[in-house]
This record gives sequence, structure tokens and C-alpha cells, in this order.
Amino acid sequence: MFRKAPLLSLMFVLLCVPAFASVPLAGDELAVFELVNKERSRNGLAVLEWDDRAARVARDYSRRMAREGFFSHVDPDGQSVVERAERSKLRGWSSIGENLFACDPTDRASSIAIKGWMRSASHRKNILSRNWLATGIGIAHSRDGKIYITQVFIDQ
Repeated sequence: MFRKAPLLSLMFVLLCVPAFASVPLAGDELAVFELVNKERSRNGLAVLEWDDRAARVARDYSRRMAREGFFSHVDPDGQSVVERAERSKLRGWSSIGENLFACDPTDRASSIAIKGWMRSASHRKNILSRNWLATGIGIAHSRDGKIYITQVFIDQ
């Protein structure tokens, strides 16, 4: 979770593989969104709202990672989700978080991502945090088919 304060902590990253190029898949984005909310419901938490602005930040970042062949919470310019959200004019939040996932081509990326995130303490913490009220998801494919998923959480 990031706060608009000097101390920032990055969530850990799940990585299957590296890559480059992109195109988001709205159906798969919706599948990830629904699976995240299913996990929240199972754990007695309110479901997250979909936020188009957060989804735009997530899509842009997944596309960039796929196109440029990197995988990290900090981009090659040294910017985190905080700076990316501010640059894209995502306003109205005081805390922001991010989950990332990348894997080889598969038609099961959504469910694999959720299973992986739920096995990772930091990703699970994001998914099950009571602080988050909304989220957006972006998925991109590299030219060689590798899949990048970014989920941005905000507290609105």
C-alpha cells in the first residue's frame, strides 16, 4: 500500500517470465475482477467497486511492461504506481496499491494470477485489505504472447 507520504513500501512481485507489446482483454480483466471479489466475499469483506480511472492506469502499465520487456513495480524511469497515477490524473485517493503478475501464454491467466496472488503474503494482503474500496485491472500481451496483469487498488 502506498500513502501520499515520504515513506513508500512496494508490494512484492510475482513473475513467471519477461516480455514486450500489448492489447488489453476486457473479458479477462472482468474475470480477474470477479475472482478478486469472490476471494473478498469468501473472507467476509465487501466487494470492490470497479474504477475506470484505476483500470486506465493498470492497462497503461501492463502495456508498457509488455512492450518494453520489463516486470517491476518501479518502471525504467524510476516511477512507482504513485507517480503513474498522478501523471494520469487519477485523483481522490489517499492510499494506492498494486499487484502485478506475468506468465507465458495460457487461457487460464486470470485464475492462475489469483491463485498466485493468494499464495503470496503481500498480494493476498492487498486483495483482502479493508482499506481498498475500488480497483481497476489491465491486461496486455507481448508480441510473443506473454501475459501481463496489473491491478491498481485505491481507497477513494
